[in-house]
Amino acid sequence: MKMKKWLSMIALGTCMAFAAGCGGGDDGTKKDASAYPDKPINLIVTHGAGGDTDYNARLLARLLEKELGQSVVPNNVTGANGSIALEQNKDGDKDGYTIIATNSAALLGNKATGLSDFSFEAFEPVALYGKQAGENIVVRADSPYNSLEELVNASKAAPGTIKYGVSMGGGVYIASVIMDKEVGAKFNVVDTGDASNRLTALLGGHVDATSIPYSAAKEYIESGQLRSLGTLLSERSKLLPDIPSASETYKNLSVDTFYVILAPKGTDPAIVAKLNAAIQKVVKENPEYKTEVEKMNFQAPWVLGVDETKAELQKQLDHFMAFEQYLK
Repeated sequence: MKMKKWLSMIALGTCMAFAAGCGGGDDGTKKDASAYPDKPINLIVTHGAGGDTDYNARLLARLLEKELGQSVVPNNVTGANGSIALEQNKDGDKDGYTIIATNSAALLGNKATGLSDFSFEAFEPVALYGKQAGENIVVRADSPYNSLEELVNASKAAPGTIKYGVSMGGGVYIASVIMDKEVGAKFNVVDTGDASNRLTALLGGHVDATSIPYSAAKEYIESGQLRSLGTLLSERSKLLPDIPSASETYKNLSVDTFYVILAPKGTDPAIVAKLNAAIQKVVKENPEYKTEVEKMNFQAPWVLGVDETKAELQKQLDHFMAFEQYLK
């Protein structure tokens, strides 16, 4: 018995000295976070190739490889405004080798609209690492409306006659509900699909106004085909100072879209912290990153720590959930 006890003590000491070996192998048990990552990381992107969420995720993935010393491989899993990918991966492997890239309007908006029964609390938030260029409320150049206030007042004067294009369930839909319930706008809200389809519908005269990310509307605004009445950002973009924020006129009319990295619930906090530190370094120090996001998002580089990320997500979720009864 003494011999067995002595051997058990040796085995225990060996495990303590080599944590990555005992209880940290390929059997799914917890590894020493200091060794992370020691193989490629799978980055699930919740929206399609070519969009702003995909663009930002792929840029971050490419530059993260230099910080982490491992490949970060983006894979698009699309559908239902990101909810399919989020549902599939929220309870996935907790080893840090599968993480998710999405945007806050989808992550939080899906909960508010009832498309999902969960939000960021079902994950381990890693980082908010960027801001969208901002949905711009746009009209055609031949429109009689030169300001958002004029557009809203016209809808009040003739309820249901001004067609406003949205994507049902998304951030622009939530903004249309805020315009109705908070501002009193009385648009005929029409589901015209994603940003490219909303743009086509507006240019073709099928709707009178819509919301489109500035990056998608830029060439049409600059060529004089469209007029921006304001952005849905909570404050003006410093790189687009001449475009007002809608919240300057209507306090609660804002839908900020942030880019988000998540890990499955239960992922080791040390791994989450290591990922956040690497993302912070890319965003704050890499000149290539700065050049690319300013060109695409018309925003300066921006990133939050883990606790700040959770606080900001909660703040935006509370904003959306205040209108939950009108969204479902």
